[in-house]
Amino acid sequence: MRNTDTFRQYIWLVNALQRSRKITFEHIQSLWVENDMNDGKPLSRTTFYRLRQAIEDMFGIVIECDSYHQYFISNPETLRDKSTQNWMLQTLSVNNILIDSISIKDRLLLEEIPAGLEFLPIIIQAIKDNHELTMTYHKFDEPHPYTIPIQPYCLKVFRQRWYLLGKKSLTDSRLQIYALDRIQGMEETSIHFEMDPDFDAEVFFKKHFGIFIGEKGEVQRIVLRAYKKMVSLLRTLPLHSSQKEIVTSENYSDFEYYLIPSFDFRQAILKEGAELEVVEPIPLRNMISKELSKTLNLYLK
Repeated sequence: MRNTDTFRQYIWLVNALQRSRKITFEHIQSLWVENDMNDGKPLSRTTFYRLRQAIEDMFGIVIECDSYHQYFISNPETLRDKSTQNWMLQTLSVNNILIDSISIKDRLLLEEIPAGLEFLPIIIQAIKDNHELTMTYHKFDEPHPYTIPIQPYCLKVFRQRWYLLGKKSLTDSRLQIYALDRIQGMEETSIHFEMDPDFDAEVFFKKHFGIFIGEKGEVQRIVLRAYKKMVSLLRTLPLHSSQKEIVTSENYSDFEYYLIPSFDFRQAILKEGAELEVVEPIPLRNMISKELSKTLNLYLK
């Protein structure tokens, strides 16, 4: 069996358990036979137990059986966390749905993902091996590409783009970010490097919004006031992991953040126009005000 088929079976079983909450093995068997993926072949208990164990090992999802011989997911909170495992599960689930929906492909409109994904396997292997990479990179603001050795620390996805965080070996000890769609060539070397033992990817990015990490500054307490539909939108899709709703009223809600107010964070505020206002700190409020004035002046000429 191909790996893709095996993964589809994992996703199918997790989805079946999610939909039913609790379900007997006999019911699982009947659903299994009805699914086109399995060509009408029955599900044996041996295969079921193999899938059950693999799902726990790969995604951390525990499937248990109660006294009524019904199977259920005993740690459903795992399906709601922001771990890499859950992200992978969700991605595979969407992929599974799309494969099963090929007959209506002309009615499924997907956003184009930038180039560069072909370098993911090379980067991931180098991260596993702690090996340096040789990378040819072309920045937007430079006329020609350049080639450098890079020590890969981690990968991050932000707004449908993949980014590599790493250090230029020998020449620069600072961590820098590189967009995979700007990479023109890459190969893993045999040169081993020692990653900073205190580095924690989640902690590193927690003080930042998105991928702009070069701006100097301290973490600040920021309060944004949301109006109208923006209130519900922020509750559903928080701007940052530190978001906390601190004031709720009939006309607006205030949200508190702790981060460095970088360029991309300011852009996120400006994008929402009159539905999102900076309450504090005052320097950030003034900065946003100046940007709005400059934009307005473009239309008053």
